[in-house]
Amino acid sequence: MPELSPPLDQAILWVTHPSLLWQRVAGLSVLERQLFTAARAGIRTIWVGLQQPEPSLLAGLRLPPGLEVRWIMKGEASLKECAPPYLGISADHFIRVETLGYIARQGYPESVSFEDASGLGVVQVVLTREEAVSRRKMPLPPGSFRRLEAPLAAGETIEWLMLAGPKSQDGFMARNFDRHISLAVSSRLLDTPITPNQMTLFSTLLGLIGASFFLGDTRLAYVCGALLVWLHSVLDGCDGELARVRFQESELGSDLDFWGDNLVHLALFSCLGVGFWLTGNGLHALALAAMADAGAIASAWTAWQHRKARRKAGAPAAEAGVTDETAGSGLASRLSRLENALAQRDFIYLLVVLALLDCVYEFLWAAAIGGLLYFGIMLYLRRVNENEQA
Repeated sequence: MPELSPPLDQAILWVTHPSLLWQRVAGLSVLERQLFTAARAGIRTIWVGLQQPEPSLLAGLRLPPGLEVRWIMKGEASLKECAPPYLGISADHFIRVETLGYIARQGYPESVSFEDASGLGVVQVVLTREEAVSRRKMPLPPGSFRRLEAPLAAGETIEWLMLAGPKSQDGFMARNFDRHISLAVSSRLLDTPITPNQMTLFSTLLGLIGASFFLGDTRLAYVCGALLVWLHSVLDGCDGELARVRFQESELGSDLDFWGDNLVHLALFSCLGVGFWLTGNGLHALALAAMADAGAIASAWTAWQHRKARRKAGAPAAEAGVTDETAGSGLASRLSRLENALAQRDFIYLLVVLALLDCVYEFLWAAAIGGLLYFGIMLYLRRVNENEQA
C-alpha cells in the first residue's frame, strides 16, 4: 500500500496576471482574499509568485495573523525553500475555504491536480520536485471555485462570495426570507468602512427602540414595535455575513452579537409586561414578564457557559443551539432538535402577526411559558451530554 502524504501546511500562490492581485472586490484585494483563504484552510507558510511589492503597497495590505508570507519570482533559487509536499494554488481562481482545507488535510499517494470545468488547474498537490511528473487530474465540485478574469465581474464575484454569508443554523424563515434581505444589504456594505461590530450595535439599538414601542397601548404602537424588532432580527444577520465574507470574524464580535440579541429579548419582554401593567392589566402582567425574563436570562447564561466550554476545548462556539445536537431518534435527540429550532428567531414573525391582530398579550403568555420550557429542555440536554461524556 503506497504511503500517504501528511496534511499540508505550506503552499505556493502561482501568479500569471500580477495586476489582477491588486483589484478589490467585496472589501478586499484579490491578493488579500487569497492569503486569508489559505490561512483559514490551515496553511502556515505561503510563497507568492511575485516580486515583493513596494513598501507603500505592502503597508496597505491586510495580512492574516499567523501566516508567513514570502515573495518569489518564478525560477528564483528561493523557490527551493518550499520543499515538497506543498499545495500549488492558482491566483486566477477563488476557492472556498472549506474546499481548500479539505484538500490540505487529506493524504495522497501521488501528486494530484484539482481542475476547474475547463481543465485549468486550481489546486495542485505537489509531492515531488520533478516538473515532468504526471499528476492525477481530478475535477473540483461545482460552486467550490470561481475563475477570475480581468476586469473582474464584480457583481457575479460578490454573488459567489456571499454564498458564504448564511449560517447553517438558520431557521426556516431566516433561510427563505430574512437572508435575501440581509444579503442584499451586506453586499452593498462590503466596500464601505462599516464593520461587523458596528452593524451589531446598530441592529441592537434598532431592536431596543422597537421594544420601547410596547410600552404603549395602541395597535399602531405594537405594529411599529414588532416591525422594528423584526428589522433588528433581519439586519442582525448582516454582521455575520460581513465578517465571514471579509474574514473579520472574532470572538468579540460573536459575543457582542450574542449578548445584543439577548438584551433585545429582555427589553422586549420587560416592555411588554410594564406596558400592560401601566394600562391596567394588573401585577400578573409583570409576573409574566418576569417569568419570560428569567427564562431568557437562564438560557443565555447556560448558552454562554456552553460557548466558553467549547472554546476551552478548542472548538468554535455554537451559533444557535445551546447544546450540540444529539444523534439518534430517542427523546434526547428529539428534544435537541426542538431546542435548536426554538433558538432560531422565527418567533419574531409570530410577534408581527399577533401585533397586527392586536393580540400581543398572548405573545407575552407564550414568551413566559416558552422561555421556562426552553430552559428546562436545556438543563435536561446538558445533563444527558455530561452523563455521556463521563
